[in-house]
Amino acid sequence: MAADLASVAVPPLIGSLCSGYGGLDLGVQVALGGTLAWHAEIDPGAARILARHWPTVPNLGDITAVNWAEVPEVCVLTAGFCQRRLGRRPSSRTG
Repeated sequence: MAADLASVAVPPLIGSLCSGYGGLDLGVQVALGGTLAWHAEIDPGAARILARHWPTVPNLGDITAVNWAEVPEVCVLTAGFCQRRLGRRPSSRTG
């Protein structure tokens, strides 16, 4: 029966938070199949790369400004390390 379910299963929709250059997204697509529904990335350089590799996938931008009620639901959610560039404290490490 599991083989029957696998043959009719729809590849999952994937959402990506703090996407970076999309490496995690690629890995998930290879492992699970599926389609990227959207990215959320504010870094201009990373956003250009995402747009080049996934030209039809919308970039939602700043995750704190998104109206999540209007975003398509996904089955798989990936997330990179989000960094807040403003207001970071300097490192206290020495050496």
